[in-house]
Amino acid sequence: MSKKLHVANLSSWVTDQDLSDKFSRYGTVDFAVVICDAISGESRGFGLVEMADIASAEQAVKWLNFSSYEGQIMAVSLFNDRRLAH
Repeated sequence: MSKKLHVANLSSWVTDQDLSDKFSRYGTVDFAVVICDAISGESRGFGLVEMADIASAEQAVKWLNFSSYEGQIMAVSLFNDRRLAH
């Protein structure tokens, strides 16, 4: 099972560090990145987080999915790597 998380509906001012800090309450964060538009550099409103272990990832989903963060209701789910294989 994946330790990677997809985080949707982020406020435009959330940074990589903000995302890492938010998820580190549930375990060690290996990396966190807010996906930005290649041309404008503006946030696309979602990000990816990789936790150190599956238990931490599952706890983060349990507590952060549909929670309020910076004025938005986040959607947090386990990232499905198979979507990229096609």
